[in-house]
Amino acid sequence: MYTDTQKLEIERVKSVFRDYIQASQYIDLVRSEKLGYILLYINPPTQDLGMEPEIITDGSDLCELLLSEVAADVLELTRNEHSVSEADPLEKSEILKRLEPFAEQLPEYRHLFEELFTKTKE
Repeated sequence: MYTDTQKLEIERVKSVFRDYIQASQYIDLVRSEKLGYILLYINPPTQDLGMEPEIITDGSDLCELLLSEVAADVLELTRNEHSVSEADPLEKSEILKRLEPFAEQLPEYRHLFEELFTKTKE
């Protein structure tokens, strides 16, 4: 399912984001013996799945998804329904402030932090 390297990368990212994942009402990360790690998106009012779950392929994949979740949290607070790539300067500043502790612990994924504002939602 995963190489030893992939599993170590995923576990490292999971460890860095552990408190964020546990505190979030919108996501959960689970491990399946058949599919591997799966990021679940939760609709808090109903406790149903809000979006299709994401099967995690490696640490970079998990990190990118979690960065997007942190950014979405900021946009939700500002009540703006636009993509991260459309964030205004104040939103960008707040997103970067919230992401910095993760970036410091995951320097190998620094490029993902930098690319966050240039990606368009698919």
